[in-house]
Amino acid sequence: MNHLHRFYKKPLSLLLLSAAVPLSAFCQNAISPETVITGTTEKRESPLASMRLKTSDTASLLKNEPGVALATGGGVSSLPIVHGLGDDRLIIYVDGMCLTSACANHMNPPLSYIAPSNVSSIGVKSAVSPVSYGGDNIGGSIHVESDQPVFAKPGEGTRGSGSASTYYRSVNQSTGTAFSGAVANSNLSFGVTGSIDHAKDYKDGHGNTVTSTYYESRNLGATLALKGDSSLLTLKAGHQSIPNEGFVNQWMDLVDNNASYFNLGYKDSFSWGKLDAKAFWENTWHRMDSGEDKLAIPAVQTGMTYMPMETRGIDLGYSLKTEIPFTEKNILRLGHEFHRFTLNDSWPPVAGSMMMSPNTFVNINDGRRDRYSVFAEWESKVSKEVTTILGVRDELVQMNTGSVQGYNTGMMYAADAKAFNAQDHARNDNNLDITTLARFEPTSNADYEIGYARKTRSPNLYERYAWSTSFMCSGMINWVGDGNAYVGNLNLKPEVANTVSISADWHDTDRKNWELKVTPYYTYVNDYIDVNVLTLKSTGNTFQFANHDARIYGLDVSGKVGVWDNGSLGHGQLSGSIGYVHGRNSDTGNSLYHMMPLNGSLTLEQRVSGWTNAVELQLVSDKTEVDALRKEPTTPGFALLNLRTAYQWKNLRVDVGVTNLFDRFYSLPLGGINYDHNLASGRLTPFESVAGQGRSFNVGLTQTF
Repeated sequence: MNHLHRFYKKPLSLLLLSAAVPLSAFCQNAISPETVITGTTEKRESPLASMRLKTSDTASLLKNEPGVALATGGGVSSLPIVHGLGDDRLIIYVDGMCLTSACANHMNPPLSYIAPSNVSSIGVKSAVSPVSYGGDNIGGSIHVESDQPVFAKPGEGTRGSGSASTYYRSVNQSTGTAFSGAVANSNLSFGVTGSIDHAKDYKDGHGNTVTSTYYESRNLGATLALKGDSSLLTLKAGHQSIPNEGFVNQWMDLVDNNASYFNLGYKDSFSWGKLDAKAFWENTWHRMDSGEDKLAIPAVQTGMTYMPMETRGIDLGYSLKTEIPFTEKNILRLGHEFHRFTLNDSWPPVAGSMMMSPNTFVNINDGRRDRYSVFAEWESKVSKEVTTILGVRDELVQMNTGSVQGYNTGMMYAADAKAFNAQDHARNDNNLDITTLARFEPTSNADYEIGYARKTRSPNLYERYAWSTSFMCSGMINWVGDGNAYVGNLNLKPEVANTVSISADWHDTDRKNWELKVTPYYTYVNDYIDVNVLTLKSTGNTFQFANHDARIYGLDVSGKVGVWDNGSLGHGQLSGSIGYVHGRNSDTGNSLYHMMPLNGSLTLEQRVSGWTNAVELQLVSDKTEVDALRKEPTTPGFALLNLRTAYQWKNLRVDVGVTNLFDRFYSLPLGGINYDHNLASGRLTPFESVAGQGRSFNVGLTQTF
């Protein structure tokens, strides 16, 4: 099977970190607000406007937030990691829809289903979050909202609004356009959005092409909304097409992904409180195979060229949430949620191949994962200075799948399929989450928060039901990009994380001139889903998912300070962040995979008249804590300098920027391995890390009307 500088410590010590705008996912009075980035604000320029110039990947909008890191995927499909826990250990809502990766390599993660141009706000909350923020996670939650429906004022008649934008990035010749438009009166609104993004392979700091980093993504959506005196009924529908997307750290590439959705929401206020109801359906057809870059490699052309894989996944569900105030000091929140994910994953036979014919390889057959959830949450204003919140969530997770088969009845597949089919596949988990939080605000310049959370996550369908131990097949079960192979485990237990977090936030009275926030945290995970070794090889190893205990601890620091404020120079602000995380498997002593090394950012921003100018410094330390069992590569530290400027003239905005100004070469600490490079060199070891993007000149235009 052929297809198979040291961190700059001085500036880091001076960083004062970026502030976060508080926002609650469901109720606006909840304590422990999430870090959120908004697309529109009344008093200041949108932070999202400058971020969209750099990326077509929605997850990257959180790149500079304290405690958040990104595991490299395709150009629109990176995987966010919060405090060392990522991918399915986070729960992600897109306009209230709980979406699931319908792919053995997680090439279509939830955030890939919404384009950055359509994001109005994106917020992240770490593990110590109220239970109303979502269950089935141990790492936290991410909530993304698209542009909300607009209405005319009473008596205004019918009004229209919209925008059009375009951009170009030189590092990968990336181009894209986006549009939005809406027409509405005071009660009825209809809007449409659309975008297309296209990029070739990017070049690293040495000018070399990093293959299988190309992508193309197309998104189209529509919103119909009806507003009453106190109610809002919203129906959203959309379609996404990704005709191709390269994955440099995977054996396969995405060769087609089509998804459609319907999303119905209703909100209302009554004398007793508030109601928030949601129902959704999302259908994904997904195909993987060797992409254009891998097919161009001579070593591939002389061996096995194709291995088609087809997946269909359906997410559907509903949620009912209420908020009931008791006097002026207490709020009761009650909720019920249902989420079903069904998955069929099969691999068509390859004509002329002895190993991959004559049958269809059935990887997951009628897989089903149902979640039934109820929660109750009590928020109380104990005194003027103290607010507390206590929440309990109970979830029943039911999973099952049907019988499987290999490409043929040969020894390579028969024993594994027979053993798997002989077992009872049904599994039921009863998961309990508890969150307790307390916030103390002794003065208008300081607030402190302490919290404890017990969070639970059941395994995903692949972790429980991927059945083949053949390296050729189990190597396709890999969403971490490490070149190894993974086999499921029917006997996996749910992960249970106990997290303690303390936060201190000092700031000026209006939170405008300065702020400093420090958050240490500690998590102990019982039955953390790691791996046991099945086969060790000089190339890639074969692992089986297995429960272990793990511990993770770290520190986030963020803040800002005003540097100057006068008429000629406008307003100047210095902001930044520091993040540190350390994770260990308590049973083996190994470092957990994909732990981000010490990192930080520093931004000096000036706003004067219609101009916004900024100098950004990104700092990452050496990555030396690696999972040697998975052959995770170490990476050296680096520092990158970015420049950006924007000018707003009436309804026209012009953005210009340069990322990686000095064209530095660096390796992505969470990039996995460069599988394409190993194929092209004719060897499978040693694994090399994926290089980051070189210098890029970026320009964007946005016209609103």
